[in-house]
Amino acid sequence: MLSTIAKENHLWERVVMPFKSPPYQFQKTGINEVFSFNCFCNTHDTKLFYKIEKKDINFEDYESRLLFIVRTYYNELFKKMVAIDQFNCLKDKTEDEFKKDKYQQTILQSQLSIKDLEFIENLIWLDLNSKSESFVLNYRLLDKEDLILSSFYDFETTFELGVYKLQNKGKDIERHTPVFITLFPYKDKSVLLMGYIKEDENKVKGYFNQFFNESEKRVQRKITNLMLFQCENWVCSDAFYKKKIKGKEGIFANAAYFSGGNIYERKVFDLNIFHETFREKLEKWNNEYGKHYTSRYS
Repeated sequence: MLSTIAKENHLWERVVMPFKSPPYQFQKTGINEVFSFNCFCNTHDTKLFYKIEKKDINFEDYESRLLFIVRTYYNELFKKMVAIDQFNCLKDKTEDEFKKDKYQQTILQSQLSIKDLEFIENLIWLDLNSKSESFVLNYRLLDKEDLILSSFYDFETTFELGVYKLQNKGKDIERHTPVFITLFPYKDKSVLLMGYIKEDENKVKGYFNQFFNESEKRVQRKITNLMLFQCENWVCSDAFYKKKIKGKEGIFANAAYFSGGNIYERKVFDLNIFHETFREKLEKWNNEYGKHYTSRYS
């Protein structure tokens, strides 16, 4: 999938570099490094993902859809583990007690997130080993784009989590509600594949179904907002980067800063990276929202 959109075996990747300024940047990365992480050995990787690495994928097959979730899950888990190491390093290098405390809080939050992820991992392997179906998984075909997204995010907004904590005497919510999303080109279309844990259906179903019932234009806007404000894990072709992103990298960084202070994460701005008006509307968004966060965090 990566090689189908790569130029000279490289793709553009949005990365977080806490040791650089700005920490949110784009870099050209080889396809052997994109989405790569230490996990399965070659033998078991090949055997486990055979269904989605052969020429024809059966998207009606539950296990095939689930395997995309498996890859997304372990990629995100690995990134959180790397982030903990990075912030431990930052904490050790600074003498600023305020920064030390800030880094420690980030580390603790990442460690709690990893603990929460164990619940998802157990369900994944329950399904793979016993052929149960613990997730709601759906897919949709969209116009083909040279973009690959693989991530998951919390359904709850920061505002909702704050209200829960206030109403429950300072107690945090027992478990966040993850939503999985994968987007990739396949043959002459792009495949949007999404999922959530079945026991979260009452909470998530209405929101989730919008991605499969609404017009393609509306869904593209939702995907764009996720890419800008919630999901870091995506790559694009050289042509896509030059047409949509080049020269606007600073605004993408501002969007990342904005997301750190946004408490209404499900709000969808009129931004569609797949539409010809994207760069113009991104500038307009930045003038109203993004530029304020540049001065705040720089």
